[in-house]
Amino acid sequence: MFPNTYLYFNGNPNECCVLGYHDYDYEPGDPTNGNRERRYVVDYSSWISPGLFGAGFVDVTALGHEMAESFNDPFVVSDGKHNLTPWWLSPNGNCQDNLEVGDVIEGLPHATYPITMNGMTYHPQNVALLPWFEFQSPSTAIDGAYSYPDESTLPTLSPIQLPGCPTS
Repeated sequence: MFPNTYLYFNGNPNECCVLGYHDYDYEPGDPTNGNRERRYVVDYSSWISPGLFGAGFVDVTALGHEMAESFNDPFVVSDGKHNLTPWWLSPNGNCQDNLEVGDVIEGLPHATYPITMNGMTYHPQNVALLPWFEFQSPSTAIDGAYSYPDESTLPTLSPIQLPGCPTS
């Protein structure tokens, strides 16, 4: 967790702000492990002070988003082989073909789920469940949910999409 530390795109501070990301690093194997590649999952997340990005992004929102994605899509899709899904279009306009469970919900109303512990309220992000990515209707998740922990955050499936989600 990096307090109020944000990244930007293309070396340009005006293209701000990346609040978190997950990826992996790898090293080649050697004879001691049968020459199998070693992978190390990494997660960068910012602690977000109240008021910096509006009510939707605060305290552990980035951490909740990236941790959920690290567990569901640990090797991202940069190698073109892992966790590919059918193309989907989220209610917030994201068009993707990977198991990025936080990207579906980020920026939506009620994207976070307040949890109070020891007198402090934290705001982890709601995430999309596997049945949403599988276009299951109805969902096989408990209560037919497509999102967790707030089941009402994602009430419907994405419409079926062509590659790249063309608009016409």
